[in-house]
Amino acid sequence: MMNYMLNRMNCFAVVLVVTMAGACKSSKNTVAETKTESATLTEAKTVVHEDAYRVIVSFISTGAGTDSKAFALLKDYISRNDEKGVAISHETINWGREGEVDVCFKLKEMDQQDADTFVKNLRKLFEGNNLVQITENSPALHQPRPEFKSE
Repeated sequence: MMNYMLNRMNCFAVVLVVTMAGACKSSKNTVAETKTESATLTEAKTVVHEDAYRVIVSFISTGAGTDSKAFALLKDYISRNDEKGVAISHETINWGREGEVDVCFKLKEMDQQDADTFVKNLRKLFEGNNLVQITENSPALHQPRPEFKSE
């Protein structure tokens, strides 16, 4: 009786192993699929949506409000470029409870080289400031905070 049970368990184990082996794909297909997926993801990164901003400067808070001095630096940086004869249009999106705001630039009034220089200088201006985040080639990061009307 014991022999019969061992044979049944061995048969079950063999069937289970064969079934699992048949369900697995070969490693050659997996590698090929992975390469195709990687190429697709890389291509997607280079495509910029038409509603994307060239650069977004986000003033964030970690519980103590935003950096008002950094915001003043940005305003000064924009006005210095305006004085050079290039009026830089931007959109401001207030989105947080503690004064968090995104300043979004499309930079369509600049050629590619000037826009790249503008972004490079922005990065230098806020280097090391953890309360300022700079995002490139992205649609708006946040929705505007709704304004509540008191009645």
